[in-house]
Amino acid sequence: MLKVIKLSGELEIGRKDAIEHELHIEGNERGILLDFGEVTYADSTVLAILLRFHAEARRAGMPIAILIGSRQFARLIEYAGLAHAFSIFTERAAALTHLANQTRQ
Repeated sequence: MLKVIKLSGELEIGRKDAIEHELHIEGNERGILLDFGEVTYADSTVLAILLRFHAEARRAGMPIAILIGSRQFARLIEYAGLAHAFSIFTERAAALTHLANQTRQ
């Protein structure tokens, strides 16, 4: 099954526990879409959480795609050096197609 994790607004240290709770692998997923289409900002705490989640997913062989709607958030991901760690999309359909193709391999 494909898991969709949707977060929105400003992701900052005050939401750390809730974000960590959402970003986890249950083990029965075939892929994960991080729907950040409505995220406008993320601080360094959240970027660190994303890196840990990426490492966890990689160990589990779990493909991840990130949907980003905000140019500001996309630039933040790029400047933090995370653009190469994740498959990033601006269109939901493209992200879902990518995950479907990854799970067939």
